[in-house]
Amino acid sequence: MSSHHDAWLRHQQSRWLRPDAARWVRPDAARFLPPGVDVAKAFPALARKFNPNQTRVPAGNPDGGQWTDGGAGGGNLGLFQITPRDNTIEGVQLAGDWPPDDGPPPIPPKRPETTEGRMKFVRQAVRWLRVVGRLSPAADIFLGALDQAEELKRLTDMIKTADDPPAPLEELQARARMPPEAGYEDHHIVGQFAQNRLQFGSVRIDSAENTVRIPVVKHLDINGYYSRANIDYGGLSPRDYLRGRSWDEQMQEGLKILRDKGVLQ
Repeated sequence: MSSHHDAWLRHQQSRWLRPDAARWVRPDAARFLPPGVDVAKAFPALARKFNPNQTRVPAGNPDGGQWTDGGAGGGNLGLFQITPRDNTIEGVQLAGDWPPDDGPPPIPPKRPETTEGRMKFVRQAVRWLRVVGRLSPAADIFLGALDQAEELKRLTDMIKTADDPPAPLEELQARARMPPEAGYEDHHIVGQFAQNRLQFGSVRIDSAENTVRIPVVKHLDINGYYSRANIDYGGLSPRDYLRGRSWDEQMQEGLKILRDKGVLQ
């Protein structure tokens, strides 16, 4: 009984990831949304454009009716292997491509092998969720489909936490003292690079005062920011600029960066 229910649920979720998903949106969809919400943004499939002549899997196949690249070899294409040979034909957007504001990014059939590939998917998904709204029905269905992909669990957790609202410092510090949480990492306000550990000592660097728990995606963004040259720091990277400076100066700058990145209230 459970397997039949799971199959039905997967089918319902997959309908929202099809290139012809607009066919499944109720004509009175607006009544289920908050007043003033653009239905096309809540259900991006309404605005999707595709090439009607693109090849589909023949009827009778388990994936019958789904889009395909027209390649030989047969086999089960699977919901997330919708990859047309050419993404555009005379300016018409095909189903396999991913327009940022017009539907979720294609969910990979398995965990991408490279860090670059994994982060590309995560950032595309986060960007799309910002367009449609994290609490929209389309977002819930997309994340529900992701939840069923066991190999993508870590990526799914990163996507879900990426746009957490800013929180008070005390809350972020308290969370860092809790057991590890999926989608989050601990961040040192005063950087933990070697010179700081020599200057201030590991006890102070790893103290509860200096450690906060933040979303993984924002942690990656912040680490990248610290490493890049910046005209606001005289052409140096923030990390190089802060080397050798006092604890208080590094703490204040670290808190400022957390605020600028939408982590700290």
